Amino acid sequence: MENPYSPPKNMQIRVFKTPIIVPLSVIMVVAIYAGYVFFYVTNLETGSYLKNISFEVFLLCEVGIVSLLIYNKKQLDKFLSEHQSIQDRQVLEKLKPIVRTNMYSALFNLFFLGLGSLTAIMSILNHGLIKGVIVAILSLVVMILVKWYNSSEEQMKQIKCSCEDLDVELNSMLQCWLHKPFPNF
Repeated sequence: MENPYSPPKNMQIRVFKTPIIVPLSVIMVVAIYAGYVFFYVTNLETGSYLKNISFEVFLLCEVGIVSLLIYNKKQLDKFLSEHQSIQDRQVLEKLKPIVRTNMYSALFNLFFLGLGSLTAIMSILNHGLIKGVIVAILSLVVMILVKWYNSSEEQMKQIKCSCEDLDVELNSMLQCWLHKPFPNF
């Protein structure tokens, strides 16, 4: 027996409003700049110590970002290869921990991006041309990996659902994923 539910024609692709990352990114950039100016002007011991290890901290942040991106992409791709759509409650329940992991990972990535950006600036200003070029290359690599990861995330956000009740719950979960820092499901 075929399921009579089909999504409305004008809603074939789910539309999401501005993600939470946009305002947080602006705040993060302002905080990074303010933090660097503060450390530079005050010449606190913490600031000079951070200047000395800024390149190493930047590398650790990049490793953290890359590790989380690869792990989350593998989870999303595995789910998408096993389930082309949400057919029943069990499949939706399998998706929930994956979305939760992605949400928590996004918070860690924000931390890594913030600290990595601060230490990248400090590395470029304090460690010379060679480390500055390495910082630029690694930043480009992470940007490419983020784009690679986003393709799976976008596929997941457009996954089809065969039941109207589950579709409402799926849309609620996907909206939470995009707009809230912590899962509510």
